[in-house]
Amino acid sequence: MLWGWLTGGVFLGWSLGANDASNVFGTAVGTRSIRFRTAVVCICVFCMIGALLEGTKGIHTISGITHQSIQTAFLVSTSAALTVTIMTFLSLPVSTSQAVVGSID
Repeated sequence: MLWGWLTGGVFLGWSLGANDASNVFGTAVGTRSIRFRTAVVCICVFCMIGALLEGTKGIHTISGITHQSIQTAFLVSTSAALTVTIMTFLSLPVSTSQAVVGSID
């Protein structure tokens, strides 16, 4: 049953990665200043390094704001991920942290 609740977090992680990658490398890849493959490798390497070195700080920040049950955390993650995915699809910049805090309210 726990795996079902984790899908909201996986969806949020995917949408966060897509949004941040498009913000950082979208223009460079679009103008062919950097190859798509090079951008993907850079994103993979540096996202993993950032998550391993600084990921816990983000978790502590969100957990300090509110205490959620597993059900409400799933709903918050899913609604924030849906918002970020729609905004990324529409090529609109969006702050993932604002989407998460907005989903909590």
